[in-house]
Amino acid sequence: MRFNTPLLVLASLLGAATAFRRTCRPNTSSGITGSGFYTLVAGDTWRAIAADFCTSASELQNMNNRTPFRTGAYFQVPCRPRKRDCARIPGSNFGYYRVVKGDKLTFIAEDFCTNADGMLVLNSEVIKSYNLPSGTILRVPCAWN
Repeated sequence: MRFNTPLLVLASLLGAATAFRRTCRPNTSSGITGSGFYTLVAGDTWRAIAADFCTSASELQNMNNRTPFRTGAYFQVPCRPRKRDCARIPGSNFGYYRVVKGDKLTFIAEDFCTNADGMLVLNSEVIKSYNLPSGTILRVPCAWN
C-alpha cells in the first residue's frame, strides 16, 4: 500500500471527521433521470445542500422557488448515487479519501463534485498517473456537513 505520510499526519493532527452526505430519493414518476427529492432537516442551508448534490445554491433555489425553506419540506435536487464519502478536515472544505481496488480517478472525482483535472491539481504530489493503487490517500473537496 502507498501512503502519503504528510497527508496522514495532517489528517491525524487536525482530527479528520467523517462527513455524512445527504441522500436523495430518485423521482421515478417524472421520467427525468438524475432528479430526486431531499427532505430538509434542522440546520440545513442552501449552500450545504447544494454542496452535497454537486450544484449551486442559486440553482437549488431556482428548482425550488415555491417550496418554503423549513424542516420537513421536500426539495427537488439533482439525484444520482454516490459510492464514496470523505473524512473531512474540520474547519475546511476538504477531506481525505482512501482509494479502494477498482477505483478510477474519473469516478472518484465525480463523487466529489469535480473532475479528474481538479483531482490532479489537489493531489499533484500523490497522483502520478490515472491508475491509482489501492490505499492511496487523496485530498478531495468535502464541503458538506
